[in-house]
Amino acid sequence: MTTLILLALAVIVGSGLFSGIEAALFAVPHSRVLLLRDQKKKGAEALASIKDNLQEAIIVIVIGNNIVNIVGSIFVGVIASQVFGDTMIGIVSAVITVLIIVFGEILPKTIGENNAEKIGLFVAPFLLFAIKMLRPLVWLLTKLTQKFTVARKIVSEEELHMLSELGHLEGSIEEDERDIIQKVFTLNDLTAYDIMTPRTVITAFQKYDVIDEIRQDIYDLNNSRIPVYDESMDNIVGLCYRKHLLIALAKDQDKRPIESFMQNVLYVHEDIRVDDLLQLFLERREQIAIVKDEFEGTSGLVTLEDVLEQLVGEIVDEDDEVVDTREEAKREADESDLIVEDSDERPELGEEKE
Repeated sequence: MTTLILLALAVIVGSGLFSGIEAALFAVPHSRVLLLRDQKKKGAEALASIKDNLQEAIIVIVIGNNIVNIVGSIFVGVIASQVFGDTMIGIVSAVITVLIIVFGEILPKTIGENNAEKIGLFVAPFLLFAIKMLRPLVWLLTKLTQKFTVARKIVSEEELHMLSELGHLEGSIEEDERDIIQKVFTLNDLTAYDIMTPRTVITAFQKYDVIDEIRQDIYDLNNSRIPVYDESMDNIVGLCYRKHLLIALAKDQDKRPIESFMQNVLYVHEDIRVDDLLQLFLERREQIAIVKDEFEGTSGLVTLEDVLEQLVGEIVDEDDEVVDTREEAKREADESDLIVEDSDERPELGEEKE
């Protein structure tokens, strides 16, 4: 009788052990494991190796769990028949089955899920050792099930979006932090054309202009960098800095042409994505770029500030007369259309409307 109880207890404990480990490995997030590894937590390196190839670990756990359940149950049945006789086998099997379901599956998996990190760190080195010891069998079973295995992303963009929302609801992420995290994912959906300042509202100087002749225009400038064009706005050849022009005026160098202050400028196409544009600005250490259309004409102008505004909203200083230049350009275009329509409808002098 004692042998039967101990054996049944061993089966239940063994089944619960494997079930709890399996639940813990699935429950601990891969991102959390990588963080623990960076923090050099004990067992984190082994746990990271297991999470990188979870299929091998699951194979070992399933083998162990089935050995305990099947082989253990057989021995329990044999001993039960010796103790109680064949008539009690059915009752003993039913009791063992219920106990395994409750104490070998449900309860251990609940405990494993709720203590996933601690359990994962503790058992990872032992499980990794078992994988190495059973390498030939693990390799064979992996090959047999390879066609049914689908590679899955650790975390998708949609999941990160939802995680930031959940983090805000739980109070671990502030509202402004959530907004910035979610806006980051919109950068690759926008192009330079979407965020640029249209050419119709760009302030620019011709390279042959003498600064004395445009003195008042220089004083009235709000921008620190001004594009420089040759003959037309479709041929922007560089840019100049307002501070250099002001210094030249202060030193009575007012006969110098704009061309003498000209610096190189960065050119990009309309379809460049904003995340690539940000990386380009950082790599080239530039803060402004001229946007070219499909015919290599000037479509507009984009700045590092325009990119950052996609993350933090409109950046307005005390000198800005227009908050959103794109809206201003659209408004001016609409007003121009209205003026044209009115002029078309207005009768010539001496002409009467019908």
